[in-house]
Amino acid sequence: MSQHTSKQSPPIAPAHPHTHFIHSDQRTDPYFWLKDRDDPAVKAYLEAENSYAESWLKHTEPLREDLVKEMYSRIVKTDTSVPVKRGQFEYYSKDEQQRDYLSHHRRKIDDPDSEQLIIDENVLAKGHKYFDLGDFLVSPDHKLVAYATDFRGDEIYTIEVLRLKDRKLLPDKLSNTSGDFVWSQSNTALIYTTLNEAHRAYRVYRHRLGECQENDELIFEELDDAFDVSVSESDSECFIQINVESAITSEVYLLDAKDDQCNPQLVSERRHDVLYSVEDRGDVLYVLTNDNAVNFRLIRTKLDQMDRSDWIDVIPHQDQVTLTGFQVFREFIVVEERRNGLPTVRVLQDDASEGYTVQYPEKIQELRLHENWEFDTTICRISGNALDMPYSVYDLEMTTGVTTHLKTQPIGGDFEPKNYSTEKRLAISHDGTEIPIYLVYSKKALNGCPAPLLLYGYGAYGYNSSLYFSSKRLSLLDRGIIYAITQIRGGSEMGRGWYLDGKLEKKKNTFHDFNACANYLIKEGITSQDQLAIVGGSAGGLVVGNFLNSDLVRCKAALAMVPFVDIVTTILDDTLPLSVGERDEWGDPNDPEFYDYMKSYSPYDNTQRKDYPALYITAGLNDPRVGYWEPAKWAAKIRQCKTDDNPLLLITEMESGHSGASGRLDSLHETARDYAFIITQLLPESDSQ
Repeated sequence: MSQHTSKQSPPIAPAHPHTHFIHSDQRTDPYFWLKDRDDPAVKAYLEAENSYAESWLKHTEPLREDLVKEMYSRIVKTDTSVPVKRGQFEYYSKDEQQRDYLSHHRRKIDDPDSEQLIIDENVLAKGHKYFDLGDFLVSPDHKLVAYATDFRGDEIYTIEVLRLKDRKLLPDKLSNTSGDFVWSQSNTALIYTTLNEAHRAYRVYRHRLGECQENDELIFEELDDAFDVSVSESDSECFIQINVESAITSEVYLLDAKDDQCNPQLVSERRHDVLYSVEDRGDVLYVLTNDNAVNFRLIRTKLDQMDRSDWIDVIPHQDQVTLTGFQVFREFIVVEERRNGLPTVRVLQDDASEGYTVQYPEKIQELRLHENWEFDTTICRISGNALDMPYSVYDLEMTTGVTTHLKTQPIGGDFEPKNYSTEKRLAISHDGTEIPIYLVYSKKALNGCPAPLLLYGYGAYGYNSSLYFSSKRLSLLDRGIIYAITQIRGGSEMGRGWYLDGKLEKKKNTFHDFNACANYLIKEGITSQDQLAIVGGSAGGLVVGNFLNSDLVRCKAALAMVPFVDIVTTILDDTLPLSVGERDEWGDPNDPEFYDYMKSYSPYDNTQRKDYPALYITAGLNDPRVGYWEPAKWAAKIRQCKTDDNPLLLITEMESGHSGASGRLDSLHETARDYAFIITQLLPESDSQ
């Protein structure tokens, strides 16, 4: 079938700025004017791009309708989460097929008929095109619930408090927060964080119920723009933690959770390039740190002996195992580890024992800590992920190591796990490093290799690409499309060193790794250049952009979701959210050496006059992480330079942020639109279906 073409011509952005806030290097940027969200011409241009994209996608409407029906059919009528015990209650959520959002409930442990509604997200979201529930926490006496809401997608939350007995809102209303807060043990105070003009969480306040927010007590302020502040409750509930963290350095303060007058107590003064997190057990403090331990070690010390010279190793540093997190119980410590690139769980009964590693249940590829709200217990809740099996929840009896399966997420429709398979491959990067690739596919897909394939990449901030199951993704697998996840450097899948080798002056390793994975899959005959699509979001969009600027390997289609593609201009601008803190990850472009290095791989700055594959680019008008103007500028520049007739679609969500649509049905339609683009490019015969 011939390539579809839209009857509507693509919009062309004027290549000369008509607003005047140009700085240094931006004088030569012909599309810098798109950054001015208050300019009516900017909104008109974005809406014109949306109109063009919808016009081009018009022919996919029947396919999109089929996709929505398929994905919707896999959602069971009512799905209830496994209850989590806290005090005299157990808490759980309900996901009902016909509703956009979750509802949250509790019941008394000894009375299964005592169900009580805590929060119904659907009620809160009513009348809003976007909704996100941030933290919601029941007070220690179980009488109140505080919750944070965002109705724009800009990640600025308002905290409110509901009395559960009569479902009355208290007058307390805390604005301009990060959505991050903790109850004090008195049940009368909230500890929360607020944002500065650059959208950085930088202050911690104590709010006493019944007081005006203007009277709240400032108990901590972080002035360094490279650091964000968060608050959390310790596992023992004895302390409230103030966590101060940049990409590479951290610092923790403790507040006595029972004392609403106390000041923060420093655990250990920050040192450049040293990260640590803490938990307590009575007067003993446990610290997970990379101090003299690239893959982290677990130490203990006394609360009154916090000097590093008093630290004693509980789990020393290991070259082949990375410690990624931990939870303390009264008699046990449970540690999350990564072994051979996969997460698992290890249990220690006392500080002197090596403990034991929990065995993976059948087919599970990843094991992690789940929700655990009880400190004095021998049961630890853990969860399992696999690419070809739905998410599962288990109870681990820590004394014996025996796991009990509690639930596997139910999938509606005709889903059969036996029809799918997963496997691991290794690609060789430019410097000889082996790069893991995980494939998931319908077993029928490999009958006709090479097969159409969608290749995902991220590789930044030390975040790991999880091997998670997606019921939506089945609509691709069932059509014979293989889905592949790369574990490229910049993530921490193979240890902290994996991350360090994909950042700052080594950032190009990330792009080399992704290109090597694509090249491997083609050379091995798993897919072909004309059957390959690539996808990445945010920092993963930077990976996609670099792939497009490379001529070493090509693809049929590329999806860049809220892509971070104008890296130099953004990080030079101190007024933008996150920019100063980003310099620990990417480098400081005010330094000429970093400027040149970053400029050499910035997708926007390296856009070329050449043929491009079919392109699908998204943005969120309220996105505080990647400004909508980055993908908008990039799309405009590619449209100016491209020498092919392949489609280039820019879709800006005008009422949401970094994560796109929030409601279930809107999200399904958004995914169906994304998938329809992939399917019509990789399976042209589907164009008329």
